[in-house]
Amino acid sequence: LSVSQTLYFMEELRRIDLTYITERIISLSCPPECHEDTYLRNLQEIIHMLQSKHGHDYMLINLSQKKYIFTQINHRVLDTGWVDFLAPQLDQIFSVCRTMENWLQTNPKHILVLHCRGNKGRLGVLVASYIHFSNLTASADLSLDHFAMRKFYNDKLSALMTPSQKRYVWMVGSTLKGGLKMNPSPSFLLCVVLHGLPKTTSEGGCCLFLRVYQSLQAVCTSAVYHVTAGQTDRLYFVLQPAQLLKGDIMVVCYDKNSRPASRQVVFRLQFHTGLVQGHSLTFLKTDLDRASEGICKNQPALKCCLSFFCVSGRELWHNSSSVTVDYDTLDPLVRRDSYQQPSSPDAGKVLLNVFIYFQPLTTAVSSLAA
Repeated sequence: LSVSQTLYFMEELRRIDLTYITERIISLSCPPECHEDTYLRNLQEIIHMLQSKHGHDYMLINLSQKKYIFTQINHRVLDTGWVDFLAPQLDQIFSVCRTMENWLQTNPKHILVLHCRGNKGRLGVLVASYIHFSNLTASADLSLDHFAMRKFYNDKLSALMTPSQKRYVWMVGSTLKGGLKMNPSPSFLLCVVLHGLPKTTSEGGCCLFLRVYQSLQAVCTSAVYHVTAGQTDRLYFVLQPAQLLKGDIMVVCYDKNSRPASRQVVFRLQFHTGLVQGHSLTFLKTDLDRASEGICKNQPALKCCLSFFCVSGRELWHNSSSVTVDYDTLDPLVRRDSYQQPSSPDAGKVLLNVFIYFQPLTTAVSSLAA
C-alpha cells in the first residue's frame, strides 16, 4: 500500500460504525482513538441519513457523554450518562430497557439507535439486557430478531465487556426469569481481607488502600496499609466506622507509590447488595475488572472477604506486626476520585481470586469470629 492508501485505511478504522442489529435496532459505535472532527463529521452524515430514511420515527439512546448535537437534530434523545468501562446501575438498566420496549411497541415504524463512543462494553450491557427483557413478551415473529441480537452480542460485544458488566447482565436476566430474588435489605461493610499480597515495591512489599462507592459516590476510604516484603500473606482492611450500604457498590483497591507520587488499580469490583442472600458471595479472578495481568501477574491469588453487619471490628481481625497503618485519608492521592476515567494510565492490573463473605444484620459476632 502507498502512504496515502495506508493513511486512508487508518482513517476508515476510526470512523463511526453503523450496524443494523435488527430491522428496527441500529448501533452507532465509534472507537476512542477517533479524532473529534472526524467523529462529528461522520455523526452528522449518519444523522442526515437517519432523518431522510426514518424521519421522526427514530429515538437515539446515547450511552456516552451528552452531546449538544443530539439535542439539535432530534428531541427524542435519551442520555444515560453511563461511564466507560463501568457497569451501569441496575435500576438504570431496567429503565432504559423499558424505554426501548415502549418505543418499539408504540408504532411498528419506530426505530431505535444505540450510540456509544469509546469501549463497546456499555453497548454490550444494553443489548444483552434487552435480549433478556424482550424475552418476557417475545412472540414467534421476534425469534429472528432475538437471534440477530444474540449473534451481534456474541460476535461484536461480549469480548469487550468487563466482568462487572457481565455480572450486571446476569443479574438482569436472573431477576427477570425469577431465579434471583433481590434482597432489599441494606448491609454493613466492616472488613476486606486480601490473601496473597502483591509485590509492588522494589523491596517486594506493597502499600494498599481501598475506596468504596455507592451509586458511584465515594462513601468510604480505608487507611493506607504498608506491608513489609515477605512478612505476611494476609492483609485486613478494617473499615471504621462500619459502612451501611445498599444498592450498587464498587470496591476499588489501589497500590500507592511514593516515588513518583502515583497510584495503580489492583482490582475493581462492582456488585449489588441485592445479591446477598446468605452468608457469602464468591468472586474468582476472572470475575474482577483489571485482574488479568500487570503488577501482580506472577503473585499468588488474593482473597477478599467482606462481612456485613454493624459491630466494631478491630478485635476480630488483626494484621501482623509487619503491617504499618497510615490513617491519613486526607492525602489528595488517596482521596482523588477516578471512576470517571477508569482507563487512565494509572489503572494497573492484578491476578487474584476474590471471595466475598456476607453476614446478615442479625448474625452474632461469635459466628464470624469462629
